Amino acid sequence: MNPKIERIIYAGIIVVLAGLLLSFGKKDLELRKQIPITVKELYEKLGNPKVNIQVIDVRPYELSEEEEEEAEDTDYYTGVHIPGSIPLPDCDESKAPEEALPQISPYIPTVIVSRDGDPEIFKKCAKKFPFAQNLKGGMLAWDEEGYPEDEGEYEPPAAGGGGGCL
Repeated sequence: MNPKIERIIYAGIIVVLAGLLLSFGKKDLELRKQIPITVKELYEKLGNPKVNIQVIDVRPYELSEEEEEEAEDTDYYTGVHIPGSIPLPDCDESKAPEEALPQISPYIPTVIVSRDGDPEIFKKCAKKFPFAQNLKGGMLAWDEEGYPEDEGEYEPPAAGGGGGCL
């Protein structure tokens, strides 16, 4: 066989295989988005400093009556939340504390936390995070299992995102 034709055939095969690989990768991401992560799985990932993951809390801010009177236009993150989570109420950057915005990355695996794991809220937020999973049962499930929680205003971490925050 002519070496030139042989190279063209091999190049064609490589292009077809690369296309299939990309297609399978995209399908894999879509399927992973459909499988929620359990609170136990999230807890284990957050306890592992080698795992790079971010937790995005999309719940509205919880303020006491006293805080609501003082708040007006101030952003607070005072409710109980998963340690290391980043507040992004309603998945809307305009509602997040200014110091939280630089911590948010669409390029790392993300767990979306709503009050109860609402799939509609997840679907809205997952558009911003290609590597997202919904927390099954949301914050209610986390609380029910008795895993560690933080409370108070949002404070950005001293170092970059990742696991090992528990």
